[in-house]
Amino acid sequence: MLSLLLLIVATVSVLSACSSAQAGAMEKFVIAYLPSESNDSAAKLNKDFEDKLSEAIGLPVESYKATSYNAAIEAIKNGKADMATFGPFSYIVAVDRAKVEPIVGVSLPSLAEAPASVIIVPKDSDIQSIADLKGKTIGFVDPVSTTGHLFPKSMIVDELGIDPEELETNFFSNIQFAGKHDTAVLGVVKGQYDAAGVSGMYPAMLAAKGLIEEDSYRVIASSGPLNATPVGIRSTMPEETKEKLKSFLLGYDNEEYFENLFGMPDAKFIEVKDSDFDNIRDIAKKLNLSTEDLLK
Repeated sequence: MLSLLLLIVATVSVLSACSSAQAGAMEKFVIAYLPSESNDSAAKLNKDFEDKLSEAIGLPVESYKATSYNAAIEAIKNGKADMATFGPFSYIVAVDRAKVEPIVGVSLPSLAEAPASVIIVPKDSDIQSIADLKGKTIGFVDPVSTTGHLFPKSMIVDELGIDPEELETNFFSNIQFAGKHDTAVLGVVKGQYDAAGVSGMYPAMLAAKGLIEEDSYRVIASSGPLNATPVGIRSTMPEETKEKLKSFLLGYDNEEYFENLFGMPDAKFIEVKDSDFDNIRDIAKKLNLSTEDLLK
């Protein structure tokens, strides 16, 4: 009888432990940072952010330096990261691939009417329009970048009325991915690419920092503005942690943090929902950009 009782207690203990593990009990919270979020100033601001977040959610906070959007997505999928700031396009890929869900968005009021994406060429280039890009080399940022791939490609398809497949196979002489917006801009200025599709804020930002000359490039096409940038989390995170995390983010107001990481001191975290990004899904569908193909 005693042996049976001990067996029952042991079984209940094992099942309880398994239940806790399945419920997603967390020992730490890991943020995946993208390459564009990595510099000396950002490191200091990130550390301050992480310390305050740790206090708010009651967990140690660590960081993971992802080499690309796909790397961040895989890190969340494999349980190595819990949160990352995505572009809208990489976010919808992350939803499909890693069951990511939005916790907040980043709003940039100063850029509410500004173009989200631009196509630039060197200042002395003979390229004057999108049609002139035929047979040229173009640099995009990342296959799952919204402003560095999805929007520029959509602009070209809409302007020329061509099939997306033709754009990929017969229009350009070469398509390259730079990995970061600043690398793509520098690639144009230095003559590595004939043109590049990048975030609308980056060329002027690099010029303001003295990294390129203000007149070293020209904009030949611009997109419309972009809605909030989503911050995605691992959906299996405990609800209590999600609530504490969301409350912390919506109340975070360090202007220096926002200016360094997002380029604008008036940036802020705001409420968002998954359906806010359905327009991005529509554009991806129009361009035949499958999330599965992008993650191979």
